[in-house]
Amino acid sequence: MLTYLKVSDFALIENIEVELHPGLNVLTGETGAGKTVLIGAIGLLLGDRADALLVRHGADAAAFSAVFDISALPSVAGELERIGYLEDGEGELLLGRTVTKQGKSRCTVNGRLCPVSALSEIGDLLVEVHGQNTHQSLLKVNTHLGYLDRFAGAPHLETLARYREHYARLRALVAEKLEVCEEGRDLVREAELLNHEIDAIDASEPRPGEVEELEAEVKKMRHAKELWELGAGVEEVLAGTERSSFTVRELLARAAGGLRKMASLDEALAETAKRLESLAYETEDVAAEVARYRESLDTEPARLEEVESRLSLLRDMCRKYGGTLQDVLEYRLNAAAKLAAIEEMSRRSSIVDQELEVERSEVEKLAGELAAARKGAAGSLENAVAGELNQLELAGARFEVGISEREPGESTQEAGHCGPSGSTEVEFLFTSEATGPVFPLRRIASGGEMSRVMLALKIVLAGADRLPVLVFDEVDAGIGGETAGKVGEKLFQLTRYHQVFCVTHIPQIATFADWQYRVFKATGANGARTGIELLRDESRVEEMCRMLGDSSGRKVTEEHARDILDRAKKAKTRLVHG
Repeated sequence: MLTYLKVSDFALIENIEVELHPGLNVLTGETGAGKTVLIGAIGLLLGDRADALLVRHGADAAAFSAVFDISALPSVAGELERIGYLEDGEGELLLGRTVTKQGKSRCTVNGRLCPVSALSEIGDLLVEVHGQNTHQSLLKVNTHLGYLDRFAGAPHLETLARYREHYARLRALVAEKLEVCEEGRDLVREAELLNHEIDAIDASEPRPGEVEELEAEVKKMRHAKELWELGAGVEEVLAGTERSSFTVRELLARAAGGLRKMASLDEALAETAKRLESLAYETEDVAAEVARYRESLDTEPARLEEVESRLSLLRDMCRKYGGTLQDVLEYRLNAAAKLAAIEEMSRRSSIVDQELEVERSEVEKLAGELAAARKGAAGSLENAVAGELNQLELAGARFEVGISEREPGESTQEAGHCGPSGSTEVEFLFTSEATGPVFPLRRIASGGEMSRVMLALKIVLAGADRLPVLVFDEVDAGIGGETAGKVGEKLFQLTRYHQVFCVTHIPQIATFADWQYRVFKATGANGARTGIELLRDESRVEEMCRMLGDSSGRKVTEEHARDILDRAKKAKTRLVHG
């Protein structure tokens, strides 16, 4: 509910502060006094485009602020918290905006700076203004489906909620499928490559350190002849041959024998004698070891070729997959993990295909149910609105609900004609003539007609409409007499579900106000300025006399004013208590 409005230095307004109330708030006053300017101020607080020319002459900037009590609107408060414009526990919303004469704006929400778009987003949750093509949701074709759905009732809305859940799931699956397909083309080639690499590594059965071992073996085999010959020479020197007169072993044994004799004469040489004896035995062992080494030497060319081939294979793998065979084995492990992931993705793709079929079938089924319900509700809505229009001096007008199948788009290829709200599109059609074609409401309705059509729709949809504040300007265009009284009744009926503001020149409408404000223009030292006052008791009767066209104070006019106020009071009591 809008509880407070302050406007400074805007058009003819120098400074206005007004407390506002629940129920039907009616603004009256002479033409040109500034009633529509106040509605424009509300529009600017809701994000309308600002015109710097409307800054009051001599002022640097126009300033606007409004307070909304949302303590009784948990759904609105929850949405404002979700989008970040309200903190948990805050029951009031303070909107502020200044517009400089250079055309720059500064906007705040509860004292926090925000862009103009934030005011517009908040305004869409709180207020709907009808008149002069401002904030008219009826002009936005994308809102018409919502009107029809709300009229169709709670069971239909429950079906719509289920549909949206399945549609969201379907779109998520479609996105996942596209991602899998896009990646799949490359992944098939990658899987083939990984399989080839894993098979190659497994076939070679590499083991850590094998390259070093083979390199040592190759080096030994390449020098086998030289090693054999050198070994033979060593063995000849150590162990002797037929050509040798003395061997190293024999010479060492002879020397050791002499040293033992010396040790028998001098014990200090005993340890030295033992060492020499050990050398003699060691020489014999070395000779035997060299002999065995020579026997082990492999000089077969086939074996060298086999080892070199194996070494070449392993080195090639090291170049491809890592610096060492350990790196090659780690590469194989990683490749196997990637291959497993690709295979899992392939399995997931198959599962997604199955889930897509299930979700697509459910979406199409629910879309069919929604389409059928909407077609049924469309006729009822047309009849209900027609009944209201008949009472609002638009008896010859025709209101129709145009329903068509939505065209498939790129984003909905997997869901056929289905979109976020089903497979149908809705647009309201209207003509003020009893015969002839109907046209989109946004193209042909005048301001007065638009306000009355919206009023009729609001009455029909009153219980389902979510916006807490409704503002009507020009609702009285082209009507009078009993029809004006009926419009007043309709506006009052809306207060069961909304706080309602109405600008009017017609007394029969104003009499239904719970709170009537007179907007006036006064002339002072600083020029003309707009003011506003809440009317009570006699001041309200005086305003009614003015609206009836007689401010002379004649008793008959005053009695007439009191009479229509009294009749409106009784009508309101009847409407409230049935």
